[in-house]
Amino acid sequence: MFRRTMDGGNVLLDEQVSLSADTPVEVVIPDSCEELQVLRTDVVLASLPSLKCIWGNPRHAEYDKL
Repeated sequence: MFRRTMDGGNVLLDEQVSLSADTPVEVVIPDSCEELQVLRTDVVLASLPSLKCIWGNPRHAEYDKL
């Protein structure tokens, strides 16, 4: 998730992103700070299965000690 600002008509990302031409993107504009927090929580929860798959293996057991 990238932080962004508006300059009156354009969305400006706080960090550079390299995308090829015609890359589809989705922009979600929450109606409130509360909705933004719900969206962030949902993104984290949706990511958990893949994160467990990536990090839940013996090769990464050393990270569990941190």
